[in-house]
Amino acid sequence: MRKFLFLCLMASVLVHAQHKNVSIDRFEAVLKNTSGWIMVYSDSGLAGYLDANGNEIVPPIYASIGVFGEYQDNWAKVQSEDGHIGFIDEEGDLIVEAKYDEIGKFGDYKENWALVSVDNKYGFIDNEGNEIVKPVYAEIPLKRHSN
Repeated sequence: MRKFLFLCLMASVLVHAQHKNVSIDRFEAVLKNTSGWIMVYSDSGLAGYLDANGNEIVPPIYASIGVFGEYQDNWAKVQSEDGHIGFIDEEGDLIVEAKYDEIGKFGDYKENWALVSVDNKYGFIDNEGNEIVKPVYAEIPLKRHSN
């Protein structure tokens, strides 16, 4: 029965995607979703999540929701309707406000830090979601950290 429901859900997602011209990134997030949550979309195409009981965990307010664990354990990258990026956790809580134009991978510059940018200015957030260095710098050249 679960397989049947899953296949029905996937068919529904595919039909919705063809109708709304949804990108393949949405399918990757649905297929790689290990939380057991169900991705839902509003009439305007914004994404959110329901839990296995049908309770809304993440309201459909994001243009896209990435795969949990891609950037940071138990976090998924979210993109707001205006294109800004942040993170939610596996509880559905907002960890990093969707206010950045770009967010790099954690550890590229310093262990547990990720480069962020806003309006072509750069700074850093840490792996707890805190803004460690405000994005005020025109350039931060990549120099790999040493362990």
